[in-house]
Amino acid sequence: MRDFSRETMMHAIFGDEFDKGPAPIRAAINDAEEVTDQTDPSVPLDPDSNVEIVSDESVVSSSEDSRKYVSFGRFRMNRVGLHYRHNDEDYNQVSGPIEVLAQTRSDNGENWGLLLRWHDDDGQFHKWAMPKLLLAGDGTDLRRALLDQGLFLAPGWDAKAKFFEYLGRVKVDARAQAVTRIGWHGERFVLPNQTFGDTPADRLLLQTEKKRDHAFNELGTLSEWQNTIATPAAEHSRLVFAISAALAAPLLNIVGGESGGFHLRGPSSIGKSTLLQVAGSVWGGGGVKGYLRQWRATDNGLEAIAETHCDVLLCLDELSQVDARAAASAAYMLANGAGKARAGRDGAGRRGAEWRTLFLSSGEIGLAEKVSEDGIHRKLTAGQQVRVVDIEADAGDGRGILEDGLDISSPADLIRGLQEATKQFYGTAGPTFLDAIIDQLDEVRSAVNGFEREFVENAGLSGADGQVFRVCERFALVAAAGELAIQLRVLPWKKDAAISAVKRCFEDWVSARGTTGPEEVAAAIRKIRKFIQEHGDSRFTPWDEPNARFGATYSRAGFRRPDGNGGTDFYVLSEIWKQEVCKGVDTKIVNRALAERGFLKTDTTGKVQYPAKLPGFSSTVRCYVLTARLFDDGGEVDA
Repeated sequence: MRDFSRETMMHAIFGDEFDKGPAPIRAAINDAEEVTDQTDPSVPLDPDSNVEIVSDESVVSSSEDSRKYVSFGRFRMNRVGLHYRHNDEDYNQVSGPIEVLAQTRSDNGENWGLLLRWHDDDGQFHKWAMPKLLLAGDGTDLRRALLDQGLFLAPGWDAKAKFFEYLGRVKVDARAQAVTRIGWHGERFVLPNQTFGDTPADRLLLQTEKKRDHAFNELGTLSEWQNTIATPAAEHSRLVFAISAALAAPLLNIVGGESGGFHLRGPSSIGKSTLLQVAGSVWGGGGVKGYLRQWRATDNGLEAIAETHCDVLLCLDELSQVDARAAASAAYMLANGAGKARAGRDGAGRRGAEWRTLFLSSGEIGLAEKVSEDGIHRKLTAGQQVRVVDIEADAGDGRGILEDGLDISSPADLIRGLQEATKQFYGTAGPTFLDAIIDQLDEVRSAVNGFEREFVENAGLSGADGQVFRVCERFALVAAAGELAIQLRVLPWKKDAAISAVKRCFEDWVSARGTTGPEEVAAAIRKIRKFIQEHGDSRFTPWDEPNARFGATYSRAGFRRPDGNGGTDFYVLSEIWKQEVCKGVDTKIVNRALAERGFLKTDTTGKVQYPAKLPGFSSTVRCYVLTARLFDDGGEVDA
C-alpha cells in the first residue's frame, strides 16, 4: 500500500524544499496557486467574492471525475491543504485538503450543510454531508467527526477559528437535497453509502449531525452470497421465510403496508440466531454481531436503531435481554413506527423519530409470555399480537430450523456453514434488489399486489376474523418479495419456492393460535377453560351434595352438574363470573361469542344469565352456565 502520510505527501510535492523551512514552502504554495487563483489578498474578504473552484487530480486519484478545491479571499485550498494568508508573506496551514462538492439543504429550505470529501493518510476517501449547525458553539463535535475520519486539522485556536470560518463562508453552485433518515423519499431510496434513483442534476443524500453506526456494509459478490447462503437455504421454510422477509421491508412503502414484525421463538440451539444472521446478510454485516442488533436498549436507543432501519429489515436478537415491562411497549413502538415526542432545549416541541420497517426478532419464549413476566401478569392486546406475530422457529421435524426428509448428511454442518458464510458474504442482495425495482415501481406495485391477492385467496380464510386477515397480508407481502426477487434473479430459487415456504409458516402460526377468530375471544375462552381446569373440583360444589348451600366447599365459585350425556355443566355465580372468571376481558363480547358456540347456556329469551334453582337456595338464582361443549374439541379453540 502506498504511504500517504502527511510528511510523505509534502516531500512528494515540494521535494527537498520541504526540509529547508517555511520560506521555500511559502514559495511553493504561491507557485501552486499561480495558475489556479489570481485573487488579490488586499481585496476585502467578501464571502461572495473571488470564489474559484479548482480541479486537481495530481495527488490521489478518486472515483470522481475531478478533485474540486475552493479558494476565496485569503483562503487557499489546493493539494497541500487549506491555508490562510495573514499578510503578503505568511501562510498558516489550517487543515489538510478538503473538497466542497455541493451545498445541501432539505426540501423545505432547512438543514443546510456541505457535502465534503477528503482522503486520510492511507489514501482512503471519505465523504460526509456535514450539517452547518455543527458550526454553532465551539464546534467540538465537528472536529471530532473529521479527525475520527482521518482529516488533518491544525492545532491551535487560530487554526480552529479559520477552519470554521472557511466552512461557514464557502459557497459552490452545486446543490443536493439532504434527508435525515434512510429509506424511501419519493421514488428514490437512500442508504448511508448510496442513493438509488438519483441523478447528477438532482442529488439526494443522507445528512446527520454525527456519523451514525450502521452495518450496511458489503463484502463479496452477489453470486458468492447466492451460492453459499441462498442456495443452501432454498429447501427450508424458515430460512426461505427469513430471506424473503428481509427483501419485503422496502415493499411496505410501495404497496402502503403497515409496519410490523415476526418473532421467531423456540428453545436454545435450534438455529434462531442463524435465521437472523442469514436474513441480515441480505443488507449488510461486519463486526462481531454483523447486521444483528439487540433487544437490550433504552427507549431512546431503540428509537435510534429503528430510524436507521427505515424501509429495510431490522433484526433484534435475544428477547430475554429486555425487561418484561419494557417488552410490550418496545414491540408496539417498533411496529407503530413512531418514537416519543420530546421537548427541545428551548422547551418547544421537537418532532419524534419516525420509521417504517419490518423486523425479525428471536427469543426462547414468545412476546406474550415475556410480557407476563412483569409480576402482575400483564397481557398483550390483540392489536399488539397482530403487529408482532409469533412463529415457531422449529420447523417441527426434529431438526430445528431445518426441514426433515432432505438429503442432509449433517444438519449441524449446514448451520455452521451458513453462520460462516454470513461473515464472508453480505450486503449485496438488498442493494441489488433495490437497483432492480427502482425504475419500475408501478410495475412492482402491480406485481406485488397480484402475489398478495393470490396468497390470501389460497389461504382458506373464509369467515376468518379481520385480525387474521391482517396477519395473512403481512405473510403475503413476504411471499411476494421472495417471488419478485426470484423473477429478478436476485434469489436463485425455483418459482413458487417463497410462496410455499411462507404458506407453511402461516399455517403453523394459525395452528399455534388455535383459531381464525378474534384473538380477544380466543384468549377469553382459554382463560375460562383454565379456570375450570384449575378449580372445577375444589370450588364447584357437586349438585347432589346434601346441604350444598352450607357445605365445606372453600371459596365457592358455583356448582357442577352432570349433563346426562357423560359431561358436566358448570353453574358459575354471577359475581364470580364477572370478577374472576372474566376479569380483564369484555364480558359482553365474550358472553355473546360463548353463546354462539354453545359454550354458554341461554334462557328462552336469549339472555346469557340463566335462571336456575341452585341446591340450597330457596329462590331462583341467575348465573352463568358453562356447558360440557366447552371441552368437546379437546382444548382447541373453535373458530
